[in-house]
Amino acid sequence: MEWLIISLFILSAILFFLSFFQKRPNQALEKQLDNLSIQLMQEIYYLKKKVKVLEEEYMIGENRTNTEPSHHIPQPLSRDDVLSMHEEGHSVEDISLITDYPVDEIEELLAQ
Repeated sequence: MEWLIISLFILSAILFFLSFFQKRPNQALEKQLDNLSIQLMQEIYYLKKKVKVLEEEYMIGENRTNTEPSHHIPQPLSRDDVLSMHEEGHSVEDISLITDYPVDEIEELLAQ
């Protein structure tokens, strides 16, 4: 009876030590899940960036449609106004559309 208890104890110790070296079956699945979550975060970041660009383009397009040629008298335009719009990244044509001034006058104000 003693031999049986000792042999079972030795067998349990061997199995216990072998369990440390056994590969976890979920390890590959966990790695795939981590990779998937990282990929999703990157896609979400990319989509947010794209939405921001589209919103900015929409706002610029909205400014153009709101200021398309109408039947009102354009306000006097200063060189500072034109320079600030140009520094914001608007092209000469954009400034012309926004202010209802001809492109030649805008270029002349920028050249001063």
